[in-house]
Amino acid sequence: MNRCFFELILAIKQKCQCNEGQIQQELGLSQAEFNGLLVLDGGREISGCAFAERMGLSPSRGSRVLNTLVLGGYVQTRTSREDRRTVLISLTPDGRVMRERIMSCARACEDRIREHLDRLTVGQIRESLELLEAAM
Repeated sequence: MNRCFFELILAIKQKCQCNEGQIQQELGLSQAEFNGLLVLDGGREISGCAFAERMGLSPSRGSRVLNTLVLGGYVQTRTSREDRRTVLISLTPDGRVMRERIMSCARACEDRIREHLDRLTVGQIRESLELLEAAM
């Protein structure tokens, strides 16, 4: 059976969501917390608008996710000195630890995939995924 790209993408998405759900459960995170922590890079501050945009959410929905992360102790916010209407977001020490735990689980998942593939194939898959992402 020759499945189209869309069917293959949906099949991969479903498997990734299962792995993602297991990681979320293992770490005691909601889907919103998990995704919010993933869009925040290490020590860099981002604006509330950039946070919502990276998550693919409206500013109001992004604000609700942000409030959940603040209440969980994973992020801190401050008002920008340049523009008092802008909220800046950064990870707390607990947030950095949790983000690293997420990334460690993600690396373990990737390692399970890689153990069935040779190095050349891994490179080809990475390149193909990057091309696919850009095309979408």
